Amino acid sequence: MENLSLVPHWKIQPVRVRGLFVFVLLLLFLGAGVCPGAGVGLPGTILASQNTAQSPKSAEEIEYQVKAAFLYNFMKFTEWPKEIMDPPADKEQTQKENAPKPPMVIGIVGTNPFGRAFDPLMDKKIKDRPLQVVQIPGLGDYLRRFPDREQAIQRYFKDYEKTLHSCHVLFFCDSERGFLEEHIKQVQALPILTVGDMDGFVRARGIIGFVKEDNKVRFEVQLTQAEKQQLKISSQLLKLAKRVIQEKDTNDK
Repeated sequence: MENLSLVPHWKIQPVRVRGLFVFVLLLLFLGAGVCPGAGVGLPGTILASQNTAQSPKSAEEIEYQVKAAFLYNFMKFTEWPKEIMDPPADKEQTQKENAPKPPMVIGIVGTNPFGRAFDPLMDKKIKDRPLQVVQIPGLGDYLRRFPDREQAIQRYFKDYEKTLHSCHVLFFCDSERGFLEEHIKQVQALPILTVGDMDGFVRARGIIGFVKEDNKVRFEVQLTQAEKQQLKISSQLLKLAKRVIQEKDTNDK
């Protein structure tokens, strides 16, 4: 069994020098294998630290670099259904053509706060697959185009249904705060790990919600919802959560 040592609950400081140190140390943790299987090589670590040094980071940039690393590890310690990870048709094609496995996809929905936070992770593997990050416009863009709310919602999910459903993880940005119910409703029966950092995310049936405690980045897990969406989250990851919500089965009432 892998010994998980996830990204520590880094304290987000507005001091630029400390922020740089935290991010470099974070990458060194990954590169040293403290996060099992992370596979960040030393050259990548040096490159990332050099790029960071060239452009001092704000507290918000450091925060989202930490959250990007968390997302990477959430994916490493979550299991998706076999039919999602290894569809029969894809398996046959891979064996026949010796093609690479399809990527693990993170969808960023709404106004993206990550900037280039994922750059140091893009050449890493997750479950022997490359990482891909896709930007998905927010629902607010459609409300500005279509004055009728219901029409905007229907058109949005018609246009982006395929993209949303192709993601393994969906991160809902703060710009989607007013539309979270609609977003969650569309994917709550699908094996997609939903993540957000807005207040009340897990109460809205999101699976993992980032929270801040004493200016530290932590996370909560709605385990019952994860199970409903056929996702298995490692017990090692759950031990690091600030709170794990597991509801009692009331079906027999």
